[in-house]
Amino acid sequence: MPTINNIEHLRAWLRRCPALSRNNRFRVDYMAEEPIEYSLISVPSSIVYRQNVLGETIPRENQKMSFIFATREYWSADERQNIQNYGFYQDVTAWMLEQNAQRIFPRINEGIVTAIHPVLSTYVSSPGTDSARYQITIELAYKMAI
Repeated sequence: MPTINNIEHLRAWLRRCPALSRNNRFRVDYMAEEPIEYSLISVPSSIVYRQNVLGETIPRENQKMSFIFATREYWSADERQNIQNYGFYQDVTAWMLEQNAQRIFPRINEGIVTAIHPVLSTYVSSPGTDSARYQITIELAYKMAI
């Protein structure tokens, strides 16, 4: 049986956020042009290394991974709709910070998650005629399993 990977664990954790509708698709590394749907996108993250007393290069115990949480939302010249979109992200961010304070984290294969929080605020990354892609960047800090 295949192992569940990190993005699946993070997606399942985010799916528990009450601001997300169960009726909307939640994709990985892909987003269609029609609103409303969610996507979790893996972002290249540096692995931090150190040298041990033998001079060997080994990964540091504390590492970070980054992901983008994006949505395709209705978007228009009507500022009420666009303000509502930012309100959705405010709710998602507040939920993440609450989960972080309560230490309720997703599992990952590399070790134990120690923190998870947004590191870039909400912004429109791809405006279209009737919809736009909004997104935030999430950083997941963890302690490597030894």
